[in-house]
Amino acid sequence: MDDFAVYEAFSPLDYLRSYYGELLTEADGLLKFLVASFADLPSGCSVLEFGGGPTLIGLIPAARRASRIHFCDYVPENRAMVERWLAGDGSEFDWSPFIVRALEHEGVASPTKADVAQRCAQIRSAVTKVTSCDIYASPPVEVESLFDVVVSNYCLDAVTNDKAQWHENIRNVKGLLRPGGLFVISSLLDATYSDFGHTRYPNVRLQETDVREALEATGFEPASIRLVSAPADHADREYRGVVFAAATH
Repeated sequence: MDDFAVYEAFSPLDYLRSYYGELLTEADGLLKFLVASFADLPSGCSVLEFGGGPTLIGLIPAARRASRIHFCDYVPENRAMVERWLAGDGSEFDWSPFIVRALEHEGVASPTKADVAQRCAQIRSAVTKVTSCDIYASPPVEVESLFDVVVSNYCLDAVTNDKAQWHENIRNVKGLLRPGGLFVISSLLDATYSDFGHTRYPNVRLQETDVREALEATGFEPASIRLVSAPADHADREYRGVVFAAATH
């Protein structure tokens, strides 16, 4: 692990420019998967986004159904960036193309500026708390109650090179989900690290079959597991693609 940076040095804008500078196959695939995952959920559900980084991508589809979203991340700068957006400052990064694309996946034909503004308002209304978290703590985030949905994008696989530890990460976050609740994760495929700028971070090396096996091993209902993968945006990425998974227990 000595070759890797620590997340205290994480740069939110470097990350966003590297992975969300364009809306390509990875982000589009994730939006489509999240929209489908939330489509059949009842209105008023509670959602935890664990390790959300500096991004809104998980909040955009969640706000369609959620009345309460608890957002957490380990890095203070990530939380601060999200909090500034929630307070009305959208100048640092333009999320409107991602909102438009999510609305299109939801069936909205030719979303307007008013449609985008409405979803922004829904997100700002639904996010009731932004707080710190630590996957290696127990519990990994302090909560008042369990959640109907837990979403964790590119987080649980991105803090270790060890597959057994990754299983423990899933198990630890699963403890925040109510019985029968929905768990949604996304991970890199065939990666031992991720990098952007001049910074490299660890990643557990995974295939699609590893994700299914991990969800089954940590107590999710095998018949409920849904997996979708998408190719990497660029051929020179340090991974070959991404995988999205949803399951209930």
